Amino acid sequence: MLIAPLYHKIGSGKYANSLETLEQHLAYIAAHFSTVLPGENLPKGTSVCLTFDDAFFDFYHLVFPLLQKYNLKALLAVPTAYIPESTDLSPMERLEKVASFPDKAPPIPSPAFCTWEELQVLSQSPLIQIASHSLHHRPFTSKHINIENELFLSKKLLEEKLSTPISSFVYPFGLFTQKAQTLAKKHYKYIFRIGSAHNISWKNTNQLLYRINADELPTTHFPFDPLSRWKLATRFFLNTVRGR
Repeated sequence: MLIAPLYHKIGSGKYANSLETLEQHLAYIAAHFSTVLPGENLPKGTSVCLTFDDAFFDFYHLVFPLLQKYNLKALLAVPTAYIPESTDLSPMERLEKVASFPDKAPPIPSPAFCTWEELQVLSQSPLIQIASHSLHHRPFTSKHINIENELFLSKKLLEEKLSTPISSFVYPFGLFTQKAQTLAKKHYKYIFRIGSAHNISWKNTNQLLYRINADELPTTHFPFDPLSRWKLATRFFLNTVRGR
């Protein structure tokens, strides 16, 4: 069984966890499970693919040191249009940008996100794998985006900037259409959606891997306690029967 929790940033609110809560959560995972990156062999039992969206600066500054401390692997999904070449802001100023993002008219690129240099450092770590999160982080159900460009150009830019192959894609907001999925499968081997279920392997139904929202963690053991795992197994079975 493969469980892929989804995280965004450090802080408070709908898309965050406090640093203390996240560390307790990661310590629990390190003590009980193996973490894997897309495509790696899955050991017997439950494996965990940690996934972090958006590549905010706090991932580099706060989360990455925790992953190193507990020797945990993670997938980082990057929306390439938001990534700055560099910034003169201090770490504290950048963390404030992360906390307030998005504002009414967020700049693109933005110092709230990792710089390309920081992404290079992350991509060179054996603990981190980089994924595309599209160019502009817009829902793929929108009629006002060029889906092919969002899929292909983000991958191309990541590979050029980081000198590493990009084989994973994470849908912004977890939203997509069948047309988008058909195009995504042309460019990526592993494609992640949102859905409260586990995965049997990396070859999931319609090449879609489920992720479980782990922002605002209700407990540090979520979603690995027995009740959560039973619910995930039930939802996976129902989704499989429905062909979703």
